[in-house]
Amino acid sequence: MGIIITNENVYLADKERSSDWTAKFTKYLGLDGVVISQEGFGNPDTDLIMNCKKVEAQGIKTVIVTDEYAGRDGSSQSLADADVAANAVVTGGNANEVIILPPMKKIIGMLNYTDTVAGGFDGSLRPDGSIMAELQIITGATNELGFNKLTAKMY
Repeated sequence: MGIIITNENVYLADKERSSDWTAKFTKYLGLDGVVISQEGFGNPDTDLIMNCKKVEAQGIKTVIVTDEYAGRDGSSQSLADADVAANAVVTGGNANEVIILPPMKKIIGMLNYTDTVAGGFDGSLRPDGSIMAELQIITGATNELGFNKLTAKMY
């Protein structure tokens, strides 16, 4: 039917207000189901779960699409917030999963920030030139919109 764009507020009262209006709007539109995604992690997880919980409370089925930060071994809580209403989840992957990027023959740029960039850690840049880091070191690797071909069309 369409897209409802919401903001991800910092203050709890603003989060409550935004998710209240989102749920009311989905009910007003008479939707049968809603796919809820997010941008970012941590604080935005609360917005994701609030929207899910309140839309479900309106009797509208939801599916959340998110990525996870479940620790390097995948055993940690994957989102900073949770609720039993969020029982249909599509994941873009665990951004904390450790990967190894092989050494490159030609490097454009520099590697001196590898240990400090998001996903990197002390020793990420290995002596052989390979990089051992969390998946999140590759920007967009766990896109909250999932793996797809997005497009827009003007009418």
